[in-house]
Amino acid sequence: MEKLPTKTELTIAIRDVLREHRPMTTAEINAAVIERLQIPDPLLEIEDANCTGSEYSYRMRWARTELKQKGKIKSPGRGVWEIV
Repeated sequence: MEKLPTKTELTIAIRDVLREHRPMTTAEINAAVIERLQIPDPLLEIEDANCTGSEYSYRMRWARTELKQKGKIKSPGRGVWEIV
């Protein structure tokens, strides 16, 4: 893998891991998606545009937000997610 996955790739991966292991914490989802998509460490170390964290974490936040807005996943508690 030469670049970070797209938002679409991330949303699909998030749904897949939540179908297999639910509910999951944000950290568990992030780790499972990394493993599923085989994202190498150098890509995970890329800073986001605001230098507040990694670009991967930023994209994952947006992917989860989009899935939540579409009613595909929900958060039954702080930092915990499950598929609807």
